[in-house]
Amino acid sequence: MNLSIKRISLLSLLGMSLFAACKKQEYQSIEELDAVSIDSYIRANNLTVQPLGNSGMYYQILEEGKGNDIDYTGRYALVYTVRSLDGVYSVTDTFASASRYFDYLGYFLGAAPQGTAISTSPAYQQQIEREEGLKMAIRSMLKKTDGQIRVLIPSRLLPYGRNGNTDLGIPSNASMDYVIRVIDSASMPAYEDLSIRKRMQTAGLDTADFTKTETGIYYQITEQGDGNPITVDSTITCSYKLHLMNGTELESQDSARFLISGLAVNAWKEILPKINQGGTVRFLTPSTQAYGYSGSSSTPPFTALDFEISVRKTENDD
Repeated sequence: MNLSIKRISLLSLLGMSLFAACKKQEYQSIEELDAVSIDSYIRANNLTVQPLGNSGMYYQILEEGKGNDIDYTGRYALVYTVRSLDGVYSVTDTFASASRYFDYLGYFLGAAPQGTAISTSPAYQQQIEREEGLKMAIRSMLKKTDGQIRVLIPSRLLPYGRNGNTDLGIPSNASMDYVIRVIDSASMPAYEDLSIRKRMQTAGLDTADFTKTETGIYYQITEQGDGNPITVDSTITCSYKLHLMNGTELESQDSARFLISGLAVNAWKEILPKINQGGTVRFLTPSTQAYGYSGSSSTPPFTALDFEISVRKTENDD
């Protein structure tokens, strides 16, 4: 009888301990969950990172900045990769909208790419104006442009936090690993030229077949055309394809009508007058001759573009 009582008491104690442990785990704070996941990630990947004050973030300078000082007053071009620590969410294509940003670092947290509709929503603005986050790490730790930094951010400092974001495929309590490069404005022409050359290589194009303009545009006339000449004041009907530097087709039309002088992309104004009606040309242009460093609603910031255009009809103003 005594043995049974002791056994029951022991089982009861074990049950209570297990219940208490489960309750403790169930009510583990978001700070504790973040700390455990980040610590495990650091150990598993053998990262050499430093804590960023008491923010819960960690950072690692991957490449010391060699450019200008980073401050609140300048607008900066950033390319970055990001992945959740569990690997469920990952964005590694630096030519995609989700991996590019151009704006003041005093308003950056990585919640949405500059130039998208979400970037102007009140909820997004409220989030990115918080002092915590990537902007603080970049300003206070990287300090200079033309450098690269890794930042581990706990989920509580990100917009999705405990709930995650099903639309983006971000799980709940997802702390993130960002690797960010800040490009100095003086380095941008070389960066875009390299991007164009890489695009040509992956597309099987020979740079020797292209002519480079003083504005940085590479163009190849595959058909001169024997019709009417084209001027900036011409209205043309054409077919065209537009690709990003990663090969993604952004636009395609079989019969589009444009007044060249009214186009936002200056590269069209510079290159199309080099052919006649019936001509075909391909050109790869830096963002300075396209949608600029800020990009557009459909084009990522500081994005070089690859156009293929065939002009079918020309209407010239007298």
